[in-house]
Parts: sequence; C-alpha cells; structure tokens
Amino acid sequence: MKNLFCLFFSLFSLCISAQQKNNHEIKIYLEDAETGKNIDDAKVTLEGFEIPPITSQYDKKGKYYYFDQIPSGYNTIMSYHKKYNEKGFQNLEGLPEELKLRLYDPLNVSYSFESDTYKNSIQDIYVEDPYKIAIFSTDQIDYNVFKDFITNELSKLNLKIEIVNPYFELEKNKNIPFIFRNEASSQKEAYPFIKNFNILRATEFILPLIKGYSTSEFYDADDRDYKITAKQIAFYIRKTNSQKFKRFNDPIIKELKTIKGINVASVIYYKYSFNDKNKVYRNRYTKHLDLQNYFTNIDSSKVFFYYNFQNVEIMKQPNRDQFGMSIRKHYAYPNQFLVFPWPNIFNKYEENIKTDQTKNSKNQQQILDFDKGLGLGILDQYEKISEAIKQKFSMSDMVNNYEIN
Repeated sequence: MKNLFCLFFSLFSLCISAQQKNNHEIKIYLEDAETGKNIDDAKVTLEGFEIPPITSQYDKKGKYYYFDQIPSGYNTIMSYHKKYNEKGFQNLEGLPEELKLRLYDPLNVSYSFESDTYKNSIQDIYVEDPYKIAIFSTDQIDYNVFKDFITNELSKLNLKIEIVNPYFELEKNKNIPFIFRNEASSQKEAYPFIKNFNILRATEFILPLIKGYSTSEFYDADDRDYKITAKQIAFYIRKTNSQKFKRFNDPIIKELKTIKGINVASVIYYKYSFNDKNKVYRNRYTKHLDLQNYFTNIDSSKVFFYYNFQNVEIMKQPNRDQFGMSIRKHYAYPNQFLVFPWPNIFNKYEENIKTDQTKNSKNQQQILDFDKGLGLGILDQYEKISEAIKQKFSMSDMVNNYEIN
C-alpha cells in the first residue's frame, strides 16, 4: 500500500511539473516567409526601454520560443538571425500569449499589409535601412529657417548623431558609377544655405525629398514644369558611431520626437515589384540586381544601404516610365520610402475598434499605444493592424498621398 501511494504521488508530481513547465507567459513562433518552415536557431529577446534584454528558451518539441515571466517594463519581443531581417512586436499594455513572426531575407523583404506575400503573384520587394532615419518639417517653414532650427535643436539635445545627405555622399565617392554623380554641381556641403529656394535645374543642388528621390532625379526624370519647394526636403540623420537605430525602444529616436514641428521617419528602399510566381526566375532576377548594387563595400551609415540601380538607369532614359515603358511624360519614382505613423492607417484602425465593442477590440487598441522610441518596428505594427481590420495598404499610396498642411 505504501509503495502504491509513493507511485501515485510520483505520477501526480510529474503531472504538476509538466503543467508548470508548459505554463509559459508567451510563446513565439518564427517562420521563414518564403518556405513556411520553422526557424529554430534565432535569438529571441524580451526587451524594454533602456533595460537589459532577456533571451528566450526554445521548446524543440513544440517548435516555439518562450518566456515564463515578463518582468515589469518589458513590452517588446525581438527576433535576431544573421540570415533574416530583424523583426518584433510591441505592446505597452501587455504582450499576447502567442506571437507569430514571419522573417525574410534582408535584401528581399515584403510586408503582409501590402499583399499576401509569397502567395500573391504580385509583390513589392524592399530593403530596410537601420542605419539612418529622416526628419522633416510638419509645416511650410522656409528651408533655411528649418535647417537652422533643426541644427540648433539637435545641438541642445547633445545626441551622438549628425545630419548626412546620402545623395551628396554618393557624389563624393569615386567608387560608384557616374550615373549617381552630378559633376556639374558646385555644392560643398550636405545641406547648404540656399538664398532663393526655387531649384529649377538638376545641376544646382542635390537634396533628398520626402517623396523618396532627390532633386536631381526629379528634374532628370520629370519634364513637367513643377518646382521643388522647401517643405519637400528631408534631412537624414545617422549615429556618429555608425551603429544601427533600434527597431523599438531607441533612446535617440525618442529624444528626437520631443522636438516640436517635425516628423521622424524610418527608411526602407524600394527594390522591385515582382509579378511572377516562378521562384527560380525571381531568385535569379534579384541576384542580378544585387550584383549590380554598388553600396555593399562603402560606409552604409552615410550613403544608402541599398540603392535601386535599375530604377535610376531607367529614369535616365527619356520618355520611359519606371517599368521602362514608353510614355509621353516621364515621372520620378521613389527609391526610398520614409516610414512613419501614417494618419490614414490609424484612423481606419480606430474606426474598426469603435464598431467592434468586444474584448478583442480592447486588445487591438493597445497596438496603437507604442513607445516613442519606435523605429522600423512601425512596419511590424502595421502588419498586426492590417490583420486586425482585414485590410491591405499600399506603401506608395500612403507615402505619396502624404502632404504637409
């Protein structure tokens, strides 16, 4: 009888132990976005603002990463892998019990809020740049006034950052193709003083625009009689130590957002739009683009991390659109997208929450509440918003429709 009792007690203890073992606070599943296969060798961390990250454990049988506790102040899950792009999720009010993240080749990133990537025949492919952010005025302020204002504000904050003009840096680098350089320009600094801001020719100055191309590309590609105005200029920022900005909880981004009258945006590059399910052809094509890219062996924290050489080459051809098709007029097409909290997405999301008074809607509301140190992680949040309201968004529409009031 005694032995039977000991056996029963042992089995009961094992059951309790197993329940406790599987009673995880959060489970994280990682998936290769193209193949759908589980990723079991990533580093998954629990993070917060300026506190040490906590590394997860991995359940081989369940094929998930997990944390048994989420200490106070920790509100972000991040995934790191040398073969995949960084990705994460943040919720200041509390993380979900389960989270699934789909990871991409860093030079071939897509976003589910645009399309059902790798399932849809039409995909827009991007490359993310964690080394730079962009700032621009939210008002129609004079270029020189804003330049002096932002320089003064950055000096007050005493941050280890500097203003850099990637286009200007390209022009100074003799190891890149002539197609990127404007030899006729007399520009001596990244953002010079401009006495009369009516840039009429591509050779006058080369400055980044918030629409995703430069003043030079705009005038080379567009034969309309439009003038570039001061409010369209973007000022790029990099860290002086050439390190990446964090996807979430970045202290420098958080400080920059205390400056009134500016927008702070993360940077991604448009690579190409793929319209074929043939993976062999697609992979061959993207390798061809990568081989033609001249920006992997130079300081990517100053110049662009990746640049669409094909796009620029086509834009230089007269009377051709971004796809190389013959047209009467030729329009500049974005090489970069400046990504920030787009008002139209959040408006639609809040409308969806108002019409859904369930418990789920309360959880959805929390996605809108994120730390002001948010960088490229805004794209991860957009994917969750898109899932919640079951609606897709176009990157180019969101950026091109943005206007300064």
